Amino acid sequence: MNKHKINLKIYKPFGPSIGYCKLPQELIDDYNQDCENILKKKLTVERDYSDQLVGNVKQELLITPKVFAKWAYLFQNIVQTYINAFTKSKDLKELQFKAGWYVRTFNGDFNPYHYHSDCKLSCVGYLSLPKGIHKEWEQEDKDHNPSAGYIEMSYGETHLFSENSFSAKPTIGDYYIFPWYLYHMVYPFRTKGERRSFSFNIDSKSN
Repeated sequence: MNKHKINLKIYKPFGPSIGYCKLPQELIDDYNQDCENILKKKLTVERDYSDQLVGNVKQELLITPKVFAKWAYLFQNIVQTYINAFTKSKDLKELQFKAGWYVRTFNGDFNPYHYHSDCKLSCVGYLSLPKGIHKEWEQEDKDHNPSAGYIEMSYGETHLFSENSFSAKPTIGDYYIFPWYLYHMVYPFRTKGERRSFSFNIDSKSN
């Protein structure tokens, strides 16, 4: 990870902890190019993964294995750093990356409240945003908190001195890792253009 200056931070807005870091530009470029190649070569039917997911979005396409394998070592280190931050979770061994996919979201699309099953951890990374979405956020901010295209995670109930939700504005290069059972959703936006992200699940064997 030092080669790419990855610095994983751990946030705990509620019970489960969320890991956060910035991804290297080279990875972002590789993933974006891979997604464009899938579209250019008309492989969207072959790579379609939407029947395994809940997203109400334009396309959810499997990441090309060769491209995913190139960066597997980086994600392996990020995941292991996250695991090592928790004493009770250090017995997770033999990490296994499960299916990885791109999420192509356009104005009006959304991802409903859900969690990821059959894994230990999941994640999301941001690859591109619609031009002009910052203006939409500025307009929203005039009379309420911005939410267009935001991801929101939630756990538990709201009580005095205790929150139960965490929302994040998508920023290119941002990467979040979290436990499989953490519910999350993505709000729709109005700006024309593509909001592109990727996700994959991580499983392991426990001693």
